[in-house]
Amino acid sequence: MRIKAATVRHLEVPIDREVVTAFGVMRSRHAVFLVVEDDAGNRGVGESWVNFPHWAPWERVAAFEHAFIPYLEGKEIADVAEFVDTMYAAFRGPAVQSGTVGTLLQATCAVELALWDLAAKREEKPLSRLLFDDPADRVRVYASGINSPIPFDLVDEHLACGVDIFKLKLGFGDDKDRTNLEALVKHLDGRAGVAVDVNRGWTRVKALEWLDVLADYDVQWLEEPLHAEEEASLVELYEADKVPIAMGENVLLEPTSDASTLADLPGHVIQPDLTKYAPLHVVDRRLSEVAATGKRLVPHFLGSAPGQAASLQFASGCPAALVELDINPNPLRTDLMTEPFEITDGCIRVPDAPGIGWTLREEGA
Repeated sequence: MRIKAATVRHLEVPIDREVVTAFGVMRSRHAVFLVVEDDAGNRGVGESWVNFPHWAPWERVAAFEHAFIPYLEGKEIADVAEFVDTMYAAFRGPAVQSGTVGTLLQATCAVELALWDLAAKREEKPLSRLLFDDPADRVRVYASGINSPIPFDLVDEHLACGVDIFKLKLGFGDDKDRTNLEALVKHLDGRAGVAVDVNRGWTRVKALEWLDVLADYDVQWLEEPLHAEEEASLVELYEADKVPIAMGENVLLEPTSDASTLADLPGHVIQPDLTKYAPLHVVDRRLSEVAATGKRLVPHFLGSAPGQAASLQFASGCPAALVELDINPNPLRTDLMTEPFEITDGCIRVPDAPGIGWTLREEGA
């Protein structure tokens, strides 16, 4: 396929309720995505993770406008994975010099997703069936983005749709964390399980102190508990085997390096993010290795509609067939596509339509 044109879109919407993590606050919601068009008029869209820092959206737009779009336009692409490997190698040197390998990966992820969406449309297949022989037709979702004060109305709304795991953010101090955990568990009253995400907010000592508490509440998993500088101690938490450990969102899976470490990560739940640090083809190549360890690969995602759609398509080919869904109000997730993400019995059906399956509204494209 030949890339005729590429454009970047940056959208921002205000929110009434801040999304709070242990390391920062989102006071509005942004979406940055790349739209590529081939010479037959087909279009593909790919999202890049831009939640933090607050200047990330403008940084990504600049990268697309001044580097990636000029590189893409006019290119003939026979194999998406090979093309992405070559493109990434071309940009990696300058990124190493500037210390921006992470942001390079975040931009690369959007390019790759856009190209896969385009390739699937050209083949007139859903992305899931382009990638996998026998993907699931429905993917379970777990509810995330829950911080204090707990939005019990949104929890109840998703409970009524059959969602059975709710992920609570911790890392705000022992008293507040324990109060929130107790309140959510009490409210769910056995109707659903609870997972927790510390967003790298604890020390090793603090995490060890909390293991028995979390085990007593039958927590489904403990996600990214340790400060980045202490993450080598994740092995200790993993081997303690008191609470399943989830991690992988912030592991950089470079196309030009050996990604075999994905299966070796000290986690029971492995969470690559296809819009952030985990280009799709890199994760796809390691799916069987992760499955062979008995670990669950559950794509991480907290963003807007294009990334949610792509994550659902990819999750349908993973043995767990489970993916993250932010329950906070976000028009960039709920209003950008002409078709909704409908939850029935805790699952979202993967469409039969070509590409990522959901259609970007013209005003958003």
